Parts: sequence; structure tokens; C-alpha cells
Amino acid sequence: MSSLHIQSLGDMPASAWALTAAQVRDLTASLSPTPGGGSISILTGTLGLALVHKGASISLKRATQDAARSESLVDLCAKVTPANASLSRLVDDDSQAYQRYLAARSLPRITDAETSARQASMQAELLRATQIPLTAAKEMVRALEFAEAAIALSDKHLLSDIFAGALLIRVAVQAVLLTVDANVVGISDAGLCETLKSERIELERLSIARGEAVAEAYQARISAASAHDVVPPR
Repeated sequence: MSSLHIQSLGDMPASAWALTAAQVRDLTASLSPTPGGGSISILTGTLGLALVHKGASISLKRATQDAARSESLVDLCAKVTPANASLSRLVDDDSQAYQRYLAARSLPRITDAETSARQASMQAELLRATQIPLTAAKEMVRALEFAEAAIALSDKHLLSDIFAGALLIRVAVQAVLLTVDANVVGISDAGLCETLKSERIELERLSIARGEAVAEAYQARISAASAHDVVPPR
């Protein structure tokens, strides 16, 4: 029996981070309900932020002759490392939240009391499954700020890595907010539902604005580098 088939039958590991890249790919493609769009979107964001850290950390190693720049890079790396650790935890949190929601749906509903308990449990787990991607989106918007700072500080030959990371983060925000859209419609509290929708809209707005700022910073650095490299005519 293939590992893909075993995973599709529900043999889900405790953490996505315990898997190889190939196993994550195969499990995502399998019949297993998790990891789904939310978890994979967040995982993509962590990889994007890892590229940002790569650019900043390699630049730091080479910035020994510029004390101010070196200090700024040290500060940036010190912020990115815990931010990515926090975002990484949300990968598993998202999968676990959906598994708990599925468990709540499986509760008995023969009596009125059981039906009420099941509904309350489902609502609680659905709220949690909505809040986690919102939290992830918020953290990834912050990650875009780190990307902008890294572009300003890092060596020019690392800018493509950093900008690639920023693009992954930006699309990961858009993708993870789809999970919010899918879940929020099932929340019965109308006031809470509207609050969550408003938060979702604001996070998308912020991610677009921050993503555009990163792109502008990247283009400015690339243009400046290109102009510097042009050999003047004799």
C-alpha cells in the first residue's frame, strides 16, 4: 500500500513539519481533509518569509564594513526569526482546527440536548477555524513589512530572492483569506460574522498596499543598480 493511500485513510502526522517536502505534496493531493487550502497557504507564507530572512542574513554576513547597515540587518533578522516561528505554528493550528470542526460535526444529534450541544460545538470550532487564517493573514502582512525593509538593506544580488519571498507572502495572504470566506458564512452570530468580514477586508487592503510598496522598493533598487552598472560611452 502506498504512503499516499495510507495518508488518505487518515494517518495524519502530528505536525506538517515532521514530513518531507514530497510527503507534504502527496498528502495535500490525497483524500485526507488536511492539510487543505488554509494550511498550505500559511506554509507558503513561511517559505516566502524564509527567503526574506535568507537575503537579510547573507547580506549581514557581508556587511562588516558598514556598522549602521549591519545593525539594521541584525535587528531585522531578530524580528523575522520569531515571526516565522509563529507563522509556522499556525500551519498545524489550521489543520487541527478543521479536524476539530469535523469531529464536532460527527457528534450525535438524536435528542434535542445532543443537537444543541453539537451545534454549539460546531460553532465554536468554526469560529476557531476562521480566526486562525485571519491571524495568519495579519502576521503575513507584517512579514511584507519585513520584506520591504530587507529590500532596502540587502545586497543587490539577493534582491530577487527577497522579492520572490514577498510575492509568495502576498499571494499566501490572498489564498488564506479564501478560507475565511468559506468559513465565515457558517457562523450564526450575525454581528460576529460582520466583524470577521470587516477584518478580512481590511487585511486584504493592507496586504495589497504593502505588496505594492514592496514592489516599488524592489523596482527602485533594481533600477538604481542597473543605472550604476551602465558603462558610460567613451
